[in-house]
Amino acid sequence: MSEKSLFDVLWLVVCAALVFNMQLGFLCLESGLIRSKNAINVAMKNMTDFALAVMLYWLFGFGVMFGLSHGGWAGTTHFLPPVGQQEAWLSAFFLFQAMFCATAVTVISGATAERLRFAAYVMVGALVAGLIYPVFGHWAWAGVLGTGAGWLAGQGFVDFAGATVVHSVGGWVALAVLLLIGPRIGRFEGTGKYGHAIPGSNLPLAMLGALLLFFGWFGFNGGSTLGADDTVPGIVVNTLLGGISGVLAVLLVSWALRGNTDVVLPMNGLLAGLVAVTASAHVISALDALVIGAVGGVVMLLAGDLLLRLRIDDAVAAIPVHLAAGIWGTLAVALFGDPGRLGTGLGFGEQLLVQVEGVVVCGLWSFGVAWVFLRLINRWWPLRVEAEAERLGLNISEHGTRTELIELLEAMEGDVQAGGFKGEVPVEPFTEVGQIASQYNRVIRALGAAVEKTQSIVREIRDGIVTFDGQGLLTSYNPGSQRLFALPSESAPVHFSRLLDPGHWDPAAMLPVPGGEVRREVVCRRWDGSHFLAELTVSRDAEEARVLYTGMIRDITERKRVEEQLHREKTLAQVTLASIGDGVITTDRTGLVTYMNPVAQQLTGLSVSEGVGHPVSDVFRLEDEASGERLPDPVRAVLRKPWRQPSSAGARHRALRRADGVLVPVQESAAPIRDEEGVLMGVVLTFIDISVTRELARELQHQAAHDALTGLINRAEFERRLSNSLRDTDEHGSCHVLCYLDLDQFKVVNDTCGHIAGDELLRQLAALFRVRVRDTDVLARLGGDEFGIILMNCGIQEAQAMADSVRELVENFRFSWEDRTFAVGVSIGLVPIDGQGYGLTELLRASDAACYAAKESGRNRVHVFQTDDKALLERQGEMQWVNRIRQALDDDRLRLFVQPIQSLNSPPESQKRFEVLVRMLDEQGRIVPPGAFMPAAERYNVACAIDRWVVANTLAWIGDHARRCGGNPGHYSINLTADSLTDEDFLGFVHERIKRERVPPQSLCFEITETNAIAISAGRLSLCAASRPLGVPLLWMISAQASPPSAT
Repeated sequence: MSEKSLFDVLWLVVCAALVFNMQLGFLCLESGLIRSKNAINVAMKNMTDFALAVMLYWLFGFGVMFGLSHGGWAGTTHFLPPVGQQEAWLSAFFLFQAMFCATAVTVISGATAERLRFAAYVMVGALVAGLIYPVFGHWAWAGVLGTGAGWLAGQGFVDFAGATVVHSVGGWVALAVLLLIGPRIGRFEGTGKYGHAIPGSNLPLAMLGALLLFFGWFGFNGGSTLGADDTVPGIVVNTLLGGISGVLAVLLVSWALRGNTDVVLPMNGLLAGLVAVTASAHVISALDALVIGAVGGVVMLLAGDLLLRLRIDDAVAAIPVHLAAGIWGTLAVALFGDPGRLGTGLGFGEQLLVQVEGVVVCGLWSFGVAWVFLRLINRWWPLRVEAEAERLGLNISEHGTRTELIELLEAMEGDVQAGGFKGEVPVEPFTEVGQIASQYNRVIRALGAAVEKTQSIVREIRDGIVTFDGQGLLTSYNPGSQRLFALPSESAPVHFSRLLDPGHWDPAAMLPVPGGEVRREVVCRRWDGSHFLAELTVSRDAEEARVLYTGMIRDITERKRVEEQLHREKTLAQVTLASIGDGVITTDRTGLVTYMNPVAQQLTGLSVSEGVGHPVSDVFRLEDEASGERLPDPVRAVLRKPWRQPSSAGARHRALRRADGVLVPVQESAAPIRDEEGVLMGVVLTFIDISVTRELARELQHQAAHDALTGLINRAEFERRLSNSLRDTDEHGSCHVLCYLDLDQFKVVNDTCGHIAGDELLRQLAALFRVRVRDTDVLARLGGDEFGIILMNCGIQEAQAMADSVRELVENFRFSWEDRTFAVGVSIGLVPIDGQGYGLTELLRASDAACYAAKESGRNRVHVFQTDDKALLERQGEMQWVNRIRQALDDDRLRLFVQPIQSLNSPPESQKRFEVLVRMLDEQGRIVPPGAFMPAAERYNVACAIDRWVVANTLAWIGDHARRCGGNPGHYSINLTADSLTDEDFLGFVHERIKRERVPPQSLCFEITETNAIAISAGRLSLCAASRPLGVPLLWMISAQASPPSAT
C-alpha cells in the first residue's frame, strides 16, 4: 500500500470491470456472426470458459505467471493467493489479470464455432488458462510484483497490454484447433476461390458486441498502467484512434477493391485496429496510433484472404483479427515506439529483433503445445462433433436445447410422415418463428383449398378419369366417367376392357412405361352397349405397393364431325380459289409448279399443261419495268429461308413477262406451305394485275396535287415545291422570288353574278397567268381568289418587272357575264428567296404581309417585302389586335357609350336621339378607342362578333330603360359593319333580341357607311327589306369614311 494509493486500486478495479465487459462483447459478437442453431452453444462456451479460466487462474495460473521467477521461466509462488485477505492492491491486480486470462481463452470459442465439441472446448480452455497463457505471460510480464522478470522481458521485449501475450496466444491456439477439426460442412464446397460464405444469424447483435468490446478496450489498455497516472488519457485516446482508423481503412480498401463492403468487415477492422495499438499504446503519438490501427485493419484483410485461400474456416475471423493484427502491433512497438519511453536501452534494430523473437516464441509455444496435446486427444477422442450433429446444430446436439424453430420443424416433419396436411402447426406469438409458422399455416390452408379445387374439378369435369391396375381392373372413376359410360352407381369390379370396343384393348400398346404417356383414339362402349369415338390418354403412377394407371377419356365425336366439316370446307375453298380474281400458283418443296388457277393461266399466258411440272422461274418471270432487268424469283427466296415472314413486292416497279412477251405490272406475295408438324411442303404464290390500280393511283396523285377548277397545282403541292426552292437556295446559293397574288374586286363579281361567274373568272385569269410565266416557274392557285408564283432563278428587279406585267395584264382584262362587264385588279406581294434564314412559314407570312401592304396602298399594286417595312409592321400590329379583341370579348371588356344627336338647323325634337358607340378596356382598365381596334376587327372577320355584342347589350339596356320610363326610351342609332350585313344569321339574331328584350322597333336605327353600301350588292342587303315589317329603319350614312362611325 505504500507504493499504490487507494485511487490506483480503484482505477484498476474499474478497468477490470471494463475488461469484463469485453466478455459481453465477445458473447454478442460471436453469437451474432454464426447461425442461430449454434448461437446457444457459443454463448454457453463463453460463459463456461470465463468461469473455468478464472478458477484455474486463481488455483495456479496466477502463481505461474506472477510468482517468484524460477530462472525467468515460471513462477513458483502465489498459488491459491489469499486475495480477499491481504492488501487491496494484490486483490485488484489479480482481478485485472484474471480478466486478461479469460479474454485469451474466449478468442478460441468464436474461431472454432459450430463444430467443436463442448467438452473438447473445455479441455482447450483449461490448457490455455492453466498452462499456455500463464507460462508465456511469465516470460513477457513477470516482475510486476517484484518477483523477478521473465527471460523474454529481460531481453527487452515490450508488449504493453497483450497484443501478443493475450491476443496472439489465443489466435495461435485457435489456428491449431482449426487445422485439427477442419472447416464447417458446406463452407468450401464447389470450385469458388473463397467457398460458400455462411451468413450470421444476427448482425445487429454482432455490431453491438463489437461496440461493447470497443468500450471494454478502454479498460484493457488504460488499466495496463496499473495506476491512475498522467499517461492514462493519452493511452485511451491512442486506443480510440487505433480502433476508428481500422474501421475507416477497411472501408476504403473494400470499396476500392470490391466496389462495396461486407457488413462484418468494419467490425473486424475496428477490433484489428484495437489489437494492433494494444502493444504500444503507451509509447506512441496520436498520428502513430492512426497509422498502426489502419495497417492493422489492412493486415486483417490480407490474413483473412490467406485463410480462405488455404481453406481454413475461421467462423468469426478471430485469427486475422487477434493473431495477425497482434503480430503487426507487436512489431509496431519497434517501428513507432519512442525509445526513451520504452526504457529498454535498445536501438531500433535490436528492439525489432527482440519483438520478432517474442512473436516467434509465442507462436512456437502456443501453437506447438496446443497442436501436440490436442492432436493426441483427437486420435483417441474426436474433437469435432458428428456430421449429423453439426447439421442439426450444436444447440440441440450438445445441449438438448429446444427452440420454437425446432418445434416448427418437428411439426412439419409430422405432416410429411402423415402424407398430408392434417392440421395447422402451433403458432408462438410475437416471435420470428411464430411468423414463419403463421405463414406455413397460410400455405397449408392455400394448399388445402387448391386440393379441394382440384378434387372439385375432377368431380365436375366432363371428361372421364379412371384409375386401373396392371390387370386392367378399375380402382376408381370420377362422376364424368360415370356419365360418359352410363355406369351404374354401384356395380361389381369393372375391367377396363369392358369400356372399350372389342379389339381395342391392347395392354402392350396402351400401358406406358414409368413416367411415360400413351395417347390414341379408340372406340368406347357405354354400359348400354352404344359406342362413341374417344381420345384416350394413359399415364403411369408408380407406387411402392403396386403400379396404377390413370386414364383420361375424352369424347371426340363432335370433334370428328367438325373435322369432316372442315374437310368439306377445304374442298369448297379450293373451288373458290379457282374463281377468284388473283392469280395463284403453288409449288412443291423443289420449286416445281403443282397448281395454277385460271387467273394465273391468263396472266402468265400459259395453260395448265404448259406450266404444271415446270420450274416456277420459267412460269413466273419478274422483270424491272424501267430497266428490263430480271428480278429474283420470290418462290426461291421463300424456299431458301422459309422461317422469314411472307415476302411481298417492294418499292421497285415489277412486271410479269407473259409467254407472248407482253409486260403486265403485278403485285405478288409468296408464303410457305407447311403440314401439321410445321414441315415445309411448298410455296403459294399470289399475284394480281395492278394496271388499273396504278392508273387510278396516278389520277389520284394528280388530283391531290392540282386544283380541280383551274388545273393549276394546289396549295399543298405549291408549298412542297417552295420548300424545295428554299433547300436549293441553302445548298447552291440560288436566288428565287415568291410572288403572292390576291385579286381585287373579285367579291363584286362573285356576289353580283354568283359563284359560277366567279369560277369562270378564275379559270380565265389562270389561263392569262400561264401565258406570262416561264416554263421553269411554278404557278398555283392557293385558294379562293389567291394565286402564287415561284419565279425560279430570278432576281428581285426582274421579278418586279414580271409582276408589273401580270398586274397590267389583269388590269386591262375585262370579264363579261350575261351582258355585264367587270374590271378586276390584282395586288401582288414579292418576297426574295435569297437564303436569309426564312423558313416556309415565315416566307408565306411575309408574302401575305407584302400582298396586304399592296392592297392597303390602294390595291392593284406590287409591293416588295422589306424586313423594316412600315406597312407590314402595321399589319402585324393589327394581327396582334385580333387576339386582344377576342380576349376582350371573352372577358366582357367592351363598354357602351351614347352621345346625343342635336339638329343644328331644326328645332329640338320631342323624342331625343342618341348614337351608340363602343369602346374597349385594355388589360389595365384603360379605354381604347375603336379607331385602334376596328380596322383589325374588320380585316380579320371579328367585326361581326363585336356587332353582335353591341346589339345584344344595347337592346338589353334599351328594353330595361323603356320599361322604367313608361315605353318611350328615345331613339338610338347603332352602327353596323359590312360583315354583319352579309351575315345571313344576323337578321334572325336581331329579331330574336328585339322580341326577347321587348324593345319598341321605332326606337332603333341601324347605320352603315357609304363605302360598305357600295361594296355590298343589293341582293345581299337582306336586313334592309326584312327589317321593315318590324318597323326598324335601316339608314345609309352618306359618308366618305372607310369605317363605321363607331370607329371614330
